[in-house]
Amino acid sequence: MHVQLVALMLLLGAFAAQAADDKGMSDLFKKYDQVMEQKRIELIDEVFSQRFLRESGGKKDLVEKIKDLGASAARQETVLTWRKGLKGEVYFARLREAYQEKSKAPDTGGSEFIVIKENGTLKIDGTISDGN
Repeated sequence: MHVQLVALMLLLGAFAAQAADDKGMSDLFKKYDQVMEQKRIELIDEVFSQRFLRESGGKKDLVEKIKDLGASAARQETVLTWRKGLKGEVYFARLREAYQEKSKAPDTGGSEFIVIKENGTLKIDGTISDGN
């Protein structure tokens, strides 16, 4: 009986952690969309890790790059999927347009990101692909 209670507690703890990370990941990519689509540059520190900002030439350069992107076409509904990496607090996230998710095509397209926990908050630390 004691072993079953311990196993149940571990299982419930894992589900609670997954739910918290789901919400954190969803919040992160909502802010990412606000930065990239609505040009809300004040959210950059909440979206990108310090390392990503440094490697992008600094916050000032990244802001200029985002402003230069211009307006995008009509925004499609997106689907976010993610998985935890094998070591530490590293995650891999994929943002795809909803129609791509429903198609029977091979697993292609979408943008892939490396996400880390920095000071207890999920932040984008790099990209694997940009969907183009």
